[in-house]
Amino acid sequence: MTAVGEEIIDLGEGVFGILSQPPPDRRKSVGVIIFNSGILHRPGPFRMHVRLARRLAELGYATLRFDFPGVGDSLPRATRPPMQIVRDVLERAQQHTGCTRFVAGGICSAADLGWQLALEDERIAGVLMIDGLARHGRYHLLGRLMRAKRKSLGDWMDVVRRIVMRTKAPPTIETVENMRDWPAPGVERRELRRLLDRGTELFILFSGGTSYFLHPGQFYDTYGADARAPGVDFHYWPQCDHMMYSEIDRAAFIETVSDWLQKRFPD
Repeated sequence: MTAVGEEIIDLGEGVFGILSQPPPDRRKSVGVIIFNSGILHRPGPFRMHVRLARRLAELGYATLRFDFPGVGDSLPRATRPPMQIVRDVLERAQQHTGCTRFVAGGICSAADLGWQLALEDERIAGVLMIDGLARHGRYHLLGRLMRAKRKSLGDWMDVVRRIVMRTKAPPTIETVENMRDWPAPGVERRELRRLLDRGTELFILFSGGTSYFLHPGQFYDTYGADARAPGVDFHYWPQCDHMMYSEIDRAAFIETVSDWLQKRFPD
């Protein structure tokens, strides 16, 4: 194993990150930024981001993971929109690493943020999207029917109990679309085309741990013909939950991302 250096980076306004630096003789021209998602701080679920960052640094990719304001060690609450914060983080990452191109993203809302940043800043040469944007439709319905077919009597009793409990609870209109920062339906196809025209590489993985993505066909229905473009590397892991609870899944994820980076950004 090659020695990896790590240092604490002050990213301004009370935001802190950990930069995993590769050995000088292995340094690549592309860096990686891993966003935290929700209330999870920079180590990621079960320290997966730590292991991923160190593995990528071993391979030559300087990798920054950090806490948004109000999360983990970044205690002050955010006073600016997330996109302004990540633009500043990108500037600091470039100063500390010397990289002029980056791969950015993460899980859930971090995937959304990586996509949005790539659309706004051409220094983002690649996007990591784990359980990112996907629309419902015919394949989501097919996935629901396939799940229903596998349910036991006990599973169906649980479904009935949940339905009863929902009828007793106040009505809600929360859906994944209005809980996440997604564009209007159909816009994602134009956005994907923009990214591909610019040469952006995309690693997109959906787990089996979301209620809104139930069949691989949803991916192609969501993004259209460009979903099959050479710049898109799509994976569907139905056996894997959203937070990658299984050590087998976490190890596979780290190696799959590592292989993708080495293939798409070898220098």
